[in-house]
Formats: sequence, C-alpha cells, structure tokens
Amino acid sequence: MAAKIGRFEIVRMLGKGAQGIVYLARDSHLGRDVAIKTLHATQDGMGALLQEARIVSKLQHANIVTLFDAGEHEGAPYLVYAYVQGQTLAQLLHAEPGLPLTRAVQIVSSLLDAVAYAHAQGVLHLDIKPANIMLSATGQPQIMDFGIARSISQPPQSRIEGSPHYMAPEMVTGKKITPRADLYSLGMLLYALVTGQPAVEGDDVQEVLRKTLHDATTAPSERNIHVDAQLEAIILKALAKNPDDRYANAAAMNQALQQYLDPTREDEKSGHDGKHSTLEFLLRRMQSKSDFPILSSTLSEINRVVDDESASTNILTKTILQDFALTNKLLRLVNTVTYGQFGGKINTISKAVVILGFETVRNVAMTLILFEFLQNKAQAAQLKDDVLSSYFAGILAAQFSSGRNIRDAEEAMICSMFRNLGKLLATFYFFEESQEVARLVEQGDGEEKAAVKVLGIGYSELGVGVAKSWNFPPRLLAGMQRLVGEVIKPYGELETLTVTVNLANELCAVIAHGNAEQQTQGIRKIMKRYKDAVAITEPQLRAAIESSLAEMSARAGIVSINLAQSALMKKMRQWAGEEEPVAKQQPPEVDSMAGITRLDMGHIADADDGDADRHDADAILSAGIQDVTNTLVEDHQLNDIMQMVLETMHRGMEFQRTIICVRDAKHNVMAARFGFGKDAEAMLPKFRFPINTTPDVFQIALSKAADLSIADINAPNIADKIPAWYRAMVTTGSLLLLPIVIKEKPIALFYADMPTANSMQISQRQLSLLRTLRNQAVLAIRQKM
Repeated sequence: MAAKIGRFEIVRMLGKGAQGIVYLARDSHLGRDVAIKTLHATQDGMGALLQEARIVSKLQHANIVTLFDAGEHEGAPYLVYAYVQGQTLAQLLHAEPGLPLTRAVQIVSSLLDAVAYAHAQGVLHLDIKPANIMLSATGQPQIMDFGIARSISQPPQSRIEGSPHYMAPEMVTGKKITPRADLYSLGMLLYALVTGQPAVEGDDVQEVLRKTLHDATTAPSERNIHVDAQLEAIILKALAKNPDDRYANAAAMNQALQQYLDPTREDEKSGHDGKHSTLEFLLRRMQSKSDFPILSSTLSEINRVVDDESASTNILTKTILQDFALTNKLLRLVNTVTYGQFGGKINTISKAVVILGFETVRNVAMTLILFEFLQNKAQAAQLKDDVLSSYFAGILAAQFSSGRNIRDAEEAMICSMFRNLGKLLATFYFFEESQEVARLVEQGDGEEKAAVKVLGIGYSELGVGVAKSWNFPPRLLAGMQRLVGEVIKPYGELETLTVTVNLANELCAVIAHGNAEQQTQGIRKIMKRYKDAVAITEPQLRAAIESSLAEMSARAGIVSINLAQSALMKKMRQWAGEEEPVAKQQPPEVDSMAGITRLDMGHIADADDGDADRHDADAILSAGIQDVTNTLVEDHQLNDIMQMVLETMHRGMEFQRTIICVRDAKHNVMAARFGFGKDAEAMLPKFRFPINTTPDVFQIALSKAADLSIADINAPNIADKIPAWYRAMVTTGSLLLLPIVIKEKPIALFYADMPTANSMQISQRQLSLLRTLRNQAVLAIRQKM
C-alpha cells in the first residue's frame, strides 16, 4: 500500500472491490480525514472515474457524500470524498436485520430529499442499495458511489449495470430509464429496512432478474407483522413493475412518507384498517390525554421559542409563566450559589431569562421534566431507578466533556439524560410491554432488539421520535442517537458529543447491573470498544465515575429523592467502595463545567417541602420590587423594567391577565404593548382606545391619575362606565387600572383582570406594593426621558 496518494497520507484501507480500493487518508494541507476512491490504471477506469467526478461535482447536499477533489497517481485515477465516520446500511442490516419502522422511513425520507435534489440537477444514481448508503455517527444517511450515475437525457445502456436486488425492471430490459428507476430502488431499500431481507431473492443473478420482471412482490407485512397497511401501500406503489404506476417523482413519494410519519394526519383512504405504529399511537395519546406531566407541553413551546431567532425575552417569559411549578423551580435554580456573580437575589423570570440566556432556560426545563416521570404513581418504583440512572449518566457525560472538543457540557448532560427517553416513556405508558422487554433482555436479547420484538420499535427510536415532537433541536437529537458496532474516532464537535453521551450511558448501565467482577469486565469491554474514540485510562474513568457519584448525592435535594432508598444508587455506592450514602452535601465546584446543572443543592428548597411552592403574594411582590430596584441602578433597557414590573404584578396577584398599554402620541391612543395570562396575546391587537374626555373608567384613571380597583364591572354604579369596546373584547368580572401619568400627561396604563365579580381580592398592603411597582416604572421612564 502506498504511503501517500498525491498530498494525502494513507491511514488504512476502508474497502476493496474488483475495480479498485477505498482508503482512509489524511489531508495534510487542510488537516482533515478524507476517503480516497481509486480505480485500477485502465482507460475504462480513468473514464469511469472522471465521469463520476463530473456528476458528483454538481451535487452539494447534506445527504450526499461531498466530493472534495480528483486526481491521478502513478497512472491511476482517484477521487477524494468527505470521510463519513459511521457504517453503511448494509453493515447495520447485518447487525440488526429489520429496523424500527419509523427509523426506516426517516432514513428513506432523507434519501428522497437527496434524490430529488440530484434529479433536479439532471442526475440519476441508478445504484441505490444498502452498501451505497453511509450512516454517520449521528445517524444521518448519505448517498455515495455515483459510479454508474448518468444524465437523465442519456440514452439507455446496452448492458445491465447496477445491483440486481435493487434494480428497476426497465433497467433489466434496456427500456428508457427515468427518475422513477431510483424511486424503485428506494422502495426496495425501504422494503429491506423494514423486513430485514430483499424483496426479491434467488440462487443466482439470472433468477433474481427473472423474478424482478415477472413475479409479484411479497407483501412486506407477510415478513413483518408490524408493517401497517399505509406503509405497505407506499412500498408496493414504489415497487410497481410499470414505472407509470410508481410515484410521479421523489417529492411525491417523500410526501407520502411524511404523511405516514405525521401523527396528526387523518386517514384519507377508505378501507384503511387504522393500525398505527407504536410511536404514532404514543404521540396521539400524549396529545389527547392528560396523564403525562404538563411540563411536556411547556417544554415543546420553550424549544420552539428558543429556536426562533426573532423571539423576544417577553415571549419566552410568558411561556414559562404559564407553568407555575416550572416558574418556581427555575427561580430556585437561578438563586443558587452558582449565580452569585450576578449580585443579589433574582426574583423574576424576566431577569432570570436575561441572565441565564435562552438555551440555558431550555436545558433547565429539560432537566426538570425528567423527574416529572415520577408523578406516575403506578410505576413510580420502577421509574425511580430508571430516572436516577438517566440523571447519573447525564452527570457523568458532563464530567467527560471537561477538556474535550464539546462546546457545552450542559448539552452533553441533557443528551445523556434523554438518551433513555424511549425506555422511560415505555415504562410510563406501556408498563406490561416494558416488563416483557426486560424479560427478553434477561434471556439474552439486546434491549433494542427486545423492544422491537415487543413494541415494533426500539427504545432509541421511540425516544427520538417523541423528542422531535417536543421540538428538540437537531444538535440534541443527534447527541441522543445510539452508536452501534465499532466506535471510531469522532470527526468534529457534534460527533464527539454523541460519543461522549453513549460512553456515559454504557458505563452507567454496566455499573448498575451485575456483581463486582461483572462490572469490572464490563468496563474493560467498554474501554476496548471506545479505545479509538476516547483517550481515557481506566483510572481516569474510575475517578470520573466516583466524582459523579459524589455529585449525584449533592444534587439529590432538588428532586427530593432519598438516595439511600434507591437500589440503583446502593449498587453504585458499593462499586465505588462507599458503605453508606454521602450524608454531607458536597461544596459547590468552582468551575462551570456543567453550567446550570452544577448547583449548590443546600440553597434550593426541597421539592416536596410543603412550603416550597406555597403562594405568598406579599413576598413575591416585595421580591419583585427588590429585583426592579437592583436593575434600575444598573445599565438597563426600559422594556426590561416594564416587563419585570408587569410580571411581578401578574405572578404575585395571580391575575387572570395583566397587560401594559403605552400611549401612541401620533394617534393619541393608548395601545397594549405586551401582557401575560389567559388569551393575553390575542387581546393585544384589540386592546386599543382613544384618549379623550369620555367618562368611562379608563378615561377617569388616565385623566385623574386615579388607581381604580373595580370589584364588579356590572354593579349598578359602575356598569354604565364600562366602555362598549371593552365589553365587546372580553368578559371579566373585576379589573384593576394603575395609570402612569407624568407632568399631567398620560404615558401608560397597567391593566389586570379576574374572571368573576369580587374575585380580585387586594389587601391594603398589596395595593401599596402594586403602587410601588408602578412608581418604579415611572422612575424608569423618567430616567429615559
């Protein structure tokens, strides 16, 4: 083997065929790994490789392996491709015959995106098969080997080229080749992915080709009972013998697959038998039932807002305030010793969001939702150790992230915690089935294989599917992916994240099961599997695990779990040589390796403390006043102050809605700017009224600078002073108006309401605090005038 090909240093051979060899090489100029494809030094070989280069150079797509360069070495042509760390679909199918339906459909859907793009560039692949599909370490499928690809306008070949098991009938007969030939191959690929075997088999090539032309395709449901009628119809349509009976193009086939994946779709075809995949059933149930913790819907919305680059602090604050429990827990977290550098106590979500940042808030919410699984009292005992195992794996992943090529240890912790989301969901919703999976594992099946047998989908795919419905960002989804087979050196930061997450989870699983000898053997086996991917010694690994155990004990207070009662933690302590649980909380670490999740638990109220979430309006209002005061002496934005004041009023008094209106001087109207509470967002465009002398409650408040608390808007002495525009907009029982008037000029108005008459109970102390908040807003406006 040559030491170099051109400027590329050969590392090792990746594969060898009749026509040439593929090498892993190092580009010394650009400092990156590449895959070099060579052909033997023949005229045909040179022509074929140059043809491939011309075709692939046109294609730049996330699901097509990128061509970097082309050249000639010692008379032999070569192509330089991006090196994709992972495995081919053929290798995956050899290890796991038959993939979960959802995963199979997702893979083919991604490939259809690539094929549609290639077709738009006038290129047909014509050799799509498992061996020509790479799966990266993060699970992303990419098409490679355009060796027999050609232009759509080229005439048919006189000779048969391609792989017999995946070749369209028209390619066998030499008829006109259209883009639908690639759709046939993708249909064959999907068939193989869901059944574990090709649709057409034979003792030799001639028999395979004969069956391709003449034999009816065996229904995939006959080989896998979990293939439902809708997916079967999609596959069989793609495999029609007549190209005109297939999908019109790649986009149409992809649309059908996307409709299959969409859990909210309506069954359009009459005669559909109503069977759905486990993932679809689960998503439907989570959408329609109230038995899953409410934080899941809040988390989905938080993810959506965080990923919206145009979203404001106000929008994220409103999302969090919709969930009272999340609000309180978040405020406890931000007031730990970790955030002492910000100075003073943080008492409003508005300020917390500014300090933590959007992505940290998302990570905090994800941490909190994990423990909401324990609200399921029926399976709480089973779920407890599963949740603790996931949490411990997250802490361990954060430990491993220190000093590695990972941009955020928090992300490593979140990915690691949610890598087992599918198993947690199965225990939560399909308890009996999850017990059957556990029984099969005890009999020797791998957990993913056992889950597929029982549920029709692996735990990993189930978790990723639900995480997608919760709007998890692509980075976290990639980090959650399970690695199979040989673990090779990661390429880039995202693959390093995935490797770290998988290593942490596998180590956690080993420690949690078996005796000391089995644990030691298991750890050494994992070390061997990851030796090319992670530079860590066994002593370093043990030190990281022991450190994580200590940190786990320190963090237990936030979720009010007695680790001494956990069989899992007892097993882990025994492995670490601890006879008793750590009674004394560990001091906070100085470094910021795990960010928000590295906390001083001694400063957080116990989650089950009866006083922890008790609503104290006076305390919340007073704390908010202090928050605003601290901010006023700092460099601040007026909008931030107004939002903090509004939030404190809303959360402290538990109003139905709280809105701030600001004067529009040009049109001499008071118009709602932002607000919190029920339907507040929908009210904002309608909450707009002119400033005039009409004797209604709004004009009285503004003209006389009068604070008005109206217990019943329908009381005889009040009813005629409620304007028609207001009654047409909303039905309320009582309301509060706190105007901002500066130099006898109305500037703004705080509005709050309650749904029924006499439901707005405000003590003199609370009214005084509300007025103080309003006066702080006045001061902030004066400072900016």
